[in-house]
Amino acid sequence: MYRTGLALIIGLIVLVCAVTAGSTSGAASQVSVTNTTVEPGSLMPGDVATVTIEVTNGGADAVQIRRAALDDMMVPSVGEQTGSTVCTLGPGAKRTFTYTVQAGINTHTGTYYPWFYLDFGDGGSLSTHIPVQVDEAPATVVVTSRPDSFVEGKKERIELVIGNPRSTEITGVSVVPVGDGIEAVQTGHFAGAIPPSGTANLTFDVTPKKETTLGFDVTYRIGTNTHTTRTEIPVVFGDAKTKAHLVVNNIEVKGGYGSYSIGGDVTNAGLTTARGVVVTTGDPAVPENPYPEYVLGSLEPDDLSSFDLNCHVENATRIPLLISFRDADGTLYTQSTTVSLDKEEGYVQKKAPEGSGDPEAAGGLPLPVMALIGVLVVLACGLIAKKTGLIDDLRRSRRP
Repeated sequence: MYRTGLALIIGLIVLVCAVTAGSTSGAASQVSVTNTTVEPGSLMPGDVATVTIEVTNGGADAVQIRRAALDDMMVPSVGEQTGSTVCTLGPGAKRTFTYTVQAGINTHTGTYYPWFYLDFGDGGSLSTHIPVQVDEAPATVVVTSRPDSFVEGKKERIELVIGNPRSTEITGVSVVPVGDGIEAVQTGHFAGAIPPSGTANLTFDVTPKKETTLGFDVTYRIGTNTHTTRTEIPVVFGDAKTKAHLVVNNIEVKGGYGSYSIGGDVTNAGLTTARGVVVTTGDPAVPENPYPEYVLGSLEPDDLSSFDLNCHVENATRIPLLISFRDADGTLYTQSTTVSLDKEEGYVQKKAPEGSGDPEAAGGLPLPVMALIGVLVVLACGLIAKKTGLIDDLRRSRRP
């Protein structure tokens, strides 16, 4: 029993040695793999690559190639070699074998070795492994500049950096902004190729019409394989921290009988210039001449300017004062403050128009009353002069 087992082991060793000797002798001893390329040089899971293998006959005799194959469990061949498998390789001749391989969708980062095999028939065989790199890292998208908060209808600038963390370049890089309710000045950017560990800087000007999600779709190629990645920014409306902010002070209201004049000061308490500042009154007030609205022009930060307005108001004691202005991008802003028309809240009533018949508003007595008072004053002066003898003295002084 023991001798039988030992004989089997020795027989297997002899067989292996014989096969090995066969594979390294004859044709196999003069044919070698002289060059290999894998394009692209690094794959993502699911990517397809082209493997090119150059074989050279360095001997003095022609070699018959019966079969060629490339195979691997993790990076299986999904294409056939170009040309016919059966061929004759003459002395000093070269032949190129081309295969298409694909990294499995669940393949992880690492180096894989598809097995290349040549069968020379009775002349033996040649085998070698071709290294194929798999890298799961996608292109990166980083938002380097964005507003702290968005304002409805206001154009904002977004700055992006597209990075290539891979060991080989990515090509055809393009970026497109997407989002419901988003208007973009640039509908897309083409960044071209990005080298290994390289970056590309891009800028977008976007205007949100509502609260939404702003996304940037980045498309790029690795060899012939196309990939897409996205980064998103929540668009939530709030007050811009650096915009102009207009404050109204020293409001003075004069008026009566439905017609009012309003004056005051406007100060820019913000951090940027307010352009094209216009002040007017809103409903239920009806602006009227001579100043239905008042243009203040531009107000720098901490700058102040005065205004005067005229309006007509019926059946209301409070009206809105509207202030509109634009920023450097032309975005329109409107602010509102309430003005009281109630006498008890301090407004000054102006004189009534001529012929209104309001003695209090006219600031004096009616004309008939004033005339009567004047007559009485004259009569009183005459009586006083008669009693004091002033009239008799005046008569004697006029005698010759």
